[in-house]
Amino acid sequence: MERISLMPNIMLLITKSIKNNVILFLTTIFLVISFSFAEAKNSKDVSNIKVQKKTISHKQKYSLQLVNSKDGHPVRSGNKSWRFEVREGDCGGDKKYSDCKSNRQRTELQTKEYQKRNKEYWYSASIYLPDNYISVAPVRSVFTQIYEKGWKPILMITDRSNEWLEVGRMWSGEYVEMKKGIRINEMKGKWTDILINVRYSRKEDGFMKVWINDKLILESLNIKTFTPYTNKGAKLEWGIYQTGVSDWKRKHGEKPYPTMVVYFDEVNQGNSREKVTKNLGN
Repeated sequence: MERISLMPNIMLLITKSIKNNVILFLTTIFLVISFSFAEAKNSKDVSNIKVQKKTISHKQKYSLQLVNSKDGHPVRSGNKSWRFEVREGDCGGDKKYSDCKSNRQRTELQTKEYQKRNKEYWYSASIYLPDNYISVAPVRSVFTQIYEKGWKPILMITDRSNEWLEVGRMWSGEYVEMKKGIRINEMKGKWTDILINVRYSRKEDGFMKVWINDKLILESLNIKTFTPYTNKGAKLEWGIYQTGVSDWKRKHGEKPYPTMVVYFDEVNQGNSREKVTKNLGN
């Protein structure tokens, strides 16, 4: 009688089982990370804005998290805040643009809808720098910006020097006005409240005002806030956006590149100061 070997069939079944388990594991990891991003995006506890993660942001689980005060995380009001983290090499990209090829890295959220020209808007954003915050200057770290869609930023709030949080008004991506806001050391271990009031216009009837902790830092009146190069509106963006990453090594040599963590809360948009600051006690 001919002996039939069962070993090939058994090995085939084992191989298929392992393959299916690996696929299931990877799918589960992907869904967990995707859920983490989705959960971290929209929360009425931290923002009244419909938001989305900027597509070129780095996509690790730690990059963006919705965290809770019961777990020891700082919050400005309510129970939750957004935690952003950028480590060395955290560059991403999409089909149109690559941070990895342009000496940049980031994790950012942005408003889902564009804000239109010939209208006035108010924005608020509360920023928390941990006690152990380490600046990556001379690398520029942008915490909040207003970006003219399809073109370039018109406002950036940054740490460029490890001395001051600076407020810069821009035209076609170039600074036209720069103001010192608050010292970086004064921000550590506490919340810093930013308030922005802007009228978007291509005519000289626009304006831009920025307050930090109720102190007026920037006031630009009767200006063009939009360029003639696009008609797509603007978006508020916030998180951590680092540019000129190679400048760290140029200045500090082989000194390890610091991991940066920043929290955001009370990121709001409205048509009045009262609407965006109602939870701040202002």
